[in-house]
Amino acid sequence: MVQKEGFVGQLKRVIINDGHMGPKEIGCDTYFLEWLTDAILNGGGAIVDFGCYGANLITALTKGEKPISVTAVTRSFKPDVYPKVDDDATIIISYPKFQCIIQASWNWPFDRKDMEIYGETGYIKVDNKKEMRIKGSRESAEDKIEVSDTDIAVYTDPFAYFFDVINEKINMAPYSLYSLENNLRVVELLDLARASAKTGETKYFK
Repeated sequence: MVQKEGFVGQLKRVIINDGHMGPKEIGCDTYFLEWLTDAILNGGGAIVDFGCYGANLITALTKGEKPISVTAVTRSFKPDVYPKVDDDATIIISYPKFQCIIQASWNWPFDRKDMEIYGETGYIKVDNKKEMRIKGSRESAEDKIEVSDTDIAVYTDPFAYFFDVINEKINMAPYSLYSLENNLRVVELLDLARASAKTGETKYFK
């Protein structure tokens, strides 16, 4: 809707919220928890665990547009639970004409995977995988859209997707959600975010 139809006009701000109450709080198994909360093995805490989703989505949404800079702040609100890594992160990715804010946290009061897309003329608010609210102009009313499981045009099984790619049933577009280009860009963005959080400085994309 955003890319093909220009529904909201030129992007101005994208806000992506991801996370939950914390891996220990939701009952992750011991082995996964040890890896997830290791600053070396995982590379960070919430900034990596949930920052990657936002970086993946904004890269796909913009078809790989190069950002200008990345600024990030991490916090440790529960050092007694997660002494080695951050449990909260805010990442700001600046693009030539808009800004993306990723809020990744192990401190939400409930599970979150939602995003808001604002443009010159309207917005799209994705509340969850089945519900969104859209508004195309200042004069138009907000519409609510609900979809069923059969309407969701994404693969819920990554192995099924991989199988169809290998068998050439689908053509993986550059910078699409599962593509290599997208994943490499995600790593670049998270590396800059971690460096920014560590130094307190904005890091510029090369």
